[in-house]
Amino acid sequence: MILIFTMTSCSDETAIYEPQISDSKIEFPFDERENGKFISIFRNESENTVPISIIMLSNQEIKKDSLTFDYCEGVNAYRQGKKIKEWTVINHNYPIKPENDVENQNDHPNLFSFNFPKGSYMIMLMNSENCNRDNYVIFDVKDNSGS
Repeated sequence: MILIFTMTSCSDETAIYEPQISDSKIEFPFDERENGKFISIFRNESENTVPISIIMLSNQEIKKDSLTFDYCEGVNAYRQGKKIKEWTVINHNYPIKPENDVENQNDHPNLFSFNFPKGSYMIMLMNSENCNRDNYVIFDVKDNSGS
């Protein structure tokens, strides 16, 4: 008896983005996506570990004026340990290691695989002394097709 196996796979391409992180700035490659399925390798070119937090600002809806609203009041409060009831914390104070400390690029410690539902999201630096648009980024996920 001969068994023939055929393997097929659906083309489910996932983009890999490489946001740049420093002690004082995040350079993120987009401010909106059709779906929330993507991979990021956070590249920290500074000499120190940089902690970040990833926050869901709204679930199943895009916040009105999400990309232009000034979130500094909430960012500063969150950095001081205060809970913001409208925000859902996804990752808190996650350490982004410097590129010089990454031993194996094929097993990168700063790799994240995301599958966000529709909503608005924030990624913020946790150790910044003051708040400005350089040390947090906002992006919207338009639909749930990635989940």
